[in-house]
Amino acid sequence: MSKMGGLLSKLQDQIDMRTNDGRRRREKRHLVEHLTRITNFRESEVKKWYRLFFTDCPDGILTEEKFVHFYVAYFASGEKGRKTAMAKRIFRAFDRDGSGTVDFKEYLTGMSALLRGSVVEKLKWAFNMYDLDGNGEISRVELYNVLKLVIELRSPEATCQDLDDLEPALEEMVDRIFEDLDKDRDGKLQMREFVEGIRRNPNLLTLQQDQMMRAATVAIQQLHCPPGNMGMSSDSSDSE
Repeated sequence: MSKMGGLLSKLQDQIDMRTNDGRRRREKRHLVEHLTRITNFRESEVKKWYRLFFTDCPDGILTEEKFVHFYVAYFASGEKGRKTAMAKRIFRAFDRDGSGTVDFKEYLTGMSALLRGSVVEKLKWAFNMYDLDGNGEISRVELYNVLKLVIELRSPEATCQDLDDLEPALEEMVDRIFEDLDKDRDGKLQMREFVEGIRRNPNLLTLQQDQMMRAATVAIQQLHCPPGNMGMSSDSSDSE
């Protein structure tokens, strides 16, 4: 009876394993189909991103700690604290549900906006970068802090005195942006005001926005893409 019980137990384990494998394949197929519909990637590209993501994150979760560590190590120049702050901003722009981690759906929808997104999609992504507390609004302080951080990262050789000397010009930039975009004069920028305003006057944030887009794209691609796959060519293919 003990031998028979052992055989039955092994048989049940095999059945459970096959059942789990089948469920995972179905879940992957449904996720790939869904992301193909809602992103700007083709199905073959979604599959490749899936494989790359789960190779580095087998549990399907990218943590802030892992991303920050990579970002700080990858970008050699710049003060560590500033790079860490920017890495956290980029990560939280991907973390749409505020869970502190990024799953594959959040990851790929973010990459879609960065790499293939329309002007509006990219502006919405930039808005989330500026919205430090995630309340759906940008305050003067939030805008000032992010712009200052971008300038610091663009000029790693700058001294504290150099940065202090830039503060009046930076404050003037923030004033100009709010004067142009804050139509209801409530001291906050909602996403609609931000997107419509920058579309009308793209020069307001071109330099800063492009800098953040490049930093975010390079960092998160390098985390999951081996050399040669950076562009994720649209004619690439991958099997199920």
